[in-house]
Amino acid sequence: MLHRNRNLRLIVLTAFSLLLLNNSVAHAQAATMYWTHDQGIDHAETGGENREILLRVRAPGYMAVDESRGKIYWTDLDLSTIQRANLNGNHVEVLVTRDDGLGSPRGIAVDGVGGKIYWTDSGTEKIQRANLDGSHVQDLVTTGVFSPLSIAVDRIEGKIYWTDFITDKIQRANLDGSHVQDLVTAGVSHPFGIAVDGVGGKIYWTDFITDKIQ
Repeated sequence: MLHRNRNLRLIVLTAFSLLLLNNSVAHAQAATMYWTHDQGIDHAETGGENREILLRVRAPGYMAVDESRGKIYWTDLDLSTIQRANLNGNHVEVLVTRDDGLGSPRGIAVDGVGGKIYWTDSGTEKIQRANLDGSHVQDLVTTGVFSPLSIAVDRIEGKIYWTDFITDKIQRANLDGSHVQDLVTAGVSHPFGIAVDGVGGKIYWTDFITDKIQ
């Protein structure tokens, strides 16, 4: 089960990152995809060409990309940190640590317009956010979440969406954490990754038990 869990986590993270970056295909001649694996973060062109090791990371978890500022963000599952670097892997920064109250940070999403990063913490059972540089950490949702994993931001509707692995739910709230709603409570079994298409009005997620994308 642990081996399957790890492999699925990597698949989910890759798909999630690709969804974030594919939005830029029409605006760039050679779009780039980024993904995490057991030893770090890699990148390549979307056709698979020119694959390179970008960063050696101890235990990378989920990741997000802020193309407008040329940054990638990720959670480290062993160190319990949130970090970022330039898209070329340079200038690694540790933004949020255990000293800031992190327990086991998992999913992460970037709101470049609002200047915020959002993340889930399955250790403290919270949804939190901070400024892009890690300052001003805020608790957004502190009740009703038990094992939150992936998180996504919808700037169009002003919402955050996340999956909860234990309660088998997909939930959402306003960007400030208010008005928490249960969106999907049936037909899901341990939902993992999630992505939002705000323009199309859809959410997409992966399901660990049923082996589905819904």
